[in-house]
Amino acid sequence: MNYRHIVLIIKLQNWSSKISTPCNPTHIFAIFVEMKHLTYILFPLILLSCSPNKPSRETLILSEGAWIFNFHLTMENDIPVDAQITKSNNSYEIIFTNASEKIKCKSINVIIKNNTIKINDPFFNTWFEAKIVSSTKMEGFWYKENKEYKIPFTATNDDTERFPKPKPTEKPSLNITGKWAVDFSKNDPENHYKSVGLFQQDGDHLTGTFLTETGDYRYLEGNMYGENFYLSCYDGSHLFLFKATLKNDTLKGWFWSGKHWEEPWEAYRNDGFELTHPDSLTYLKEGYDQLDFTFPNLQGEQVSLSDKKYENKVVIVNVMGPWCPNCKDETAYLTELYNKNHALGLEIIALSFDRSDDFETAKNNILKLKNYFNSDYDFLIAGKASKIESAKSLPMLNHVMSYPTSIFIDRKGSIRKIRTGFYGPGTGDYYLRYVEQTNDFIAKLLAEGE
Repeated sequence: MNYRHIVLIIKLQNWSSKISTPCNPTHIFAIFVEMKHLTYILFPLILLSCSPNKPSRETLILSEGAWIFNFHLTMENDIPVDAQITKSNNSYEIIFTNASEKIKCKSINVIIKNNTIKINDPFFNTWFEAKIVSSTKMEGFWYKENKEYKIPFTATNDDTERFPKPKPTEKPSLNITGKWAVDFSKNDPENHYKSVGLFQQDGDHLTGTFLTETGDYRYLEGNMYGENFYLSCYDGSHLFLFKATLKNDTLKGWFWSGKHWEEPWEAYRNDGFELTHPDSLTYLKEGYDQLDFTFPNLQGEQVSLSDKKYENKVVIVNVMGPWCPNCKDETAYLTELYNKNHALGLEIIALSFDRSDDFETAKNNILKLKNYFNSDYDFLIAGKASKIESAKSLPMLNHVMSYPTSIFIDRKGSIRKIRTGFYGPGTGDYYLRYVEQTNDFIAKLLAEGE
């Protein structure tokens, strides 16, 4: 081997370490010609340089235990949500936690492939897609309805506080436990609305909710550090963030709902503050004395309130949507109410207003909810989810102010009460009082005309 050949081998070695695959056959042929008798020496080296770079890919195993999902709204604002990951054989279960609420995404909804993960919400048309960076970290996006609406997130195996405690440690937190009168968008007449704030504080840990005339913000959890107030939630359909500062007995801050809405709010203590009663907001227009409609059921058959099935029955007509967490809460309650009273003459009809106007899509969306709760009452596909469209479908009502709205009809077909919105289990005593009062009211209606 002469000196020239040795130099060429060195150059070839350098070249082989940099070449990208697949190799250019022309380059290989030129090397063979140049090297002539050294082909038998260089051939293994050429094969090595041409073989694809296939490092062994080890499937990462997510660490079990506490995680925090941080949803990145802006440079300044993350929405943190607690989660718990457990593994059994090759299946994972992820449970998102907001105060006492647990949202379970079981193994059939968690798909891991090539160190990526997809997590489908069991109720709503939302999901996560992420890269598993390591056993203790994921990065990706949360999607809602379609891939046009997405929010980036980072998840880490972490059991610290939901909101990081500021450093240096602030002075002891002011305790805000109690009932507060709240104004959202106070200086914006078009968007202004009042609310009741219910907060429970234990040290730095804070839970609570906000009640409005159309429902509640369900389970919220966070922290109170010094004068600074933080609450957040992920409920499968929404991402909420509330921040405020307590000054002179008044909380002032901002509320974010996903990336599409933000507004200011302020609150002050008021144990006696109440909203307009939910039974007085929606009513029959003048000239109407009954409810009437015809919509297809999940089999595509037309169903009317005047059908023989509902004659001489107590009927609850529930205006709702499968995208609505308050409707999910009410479906759980109505299912229990129906199971206890159906044999006594109670019927329930859910009018599902979907975000899609495609029948099959709307059907599949409501089936998730129906099947989860094993709800045996009737679900009808009523149209597109819009308060304007809902009002057109039910022209006898002054408006459809809220999803959900429940209409209580006696055995004679007369409307006895219309309930706007629903205060779910996250509202504590408000929910318990409503359940007790409604159970008694249904018992009264069932007893009439027997």
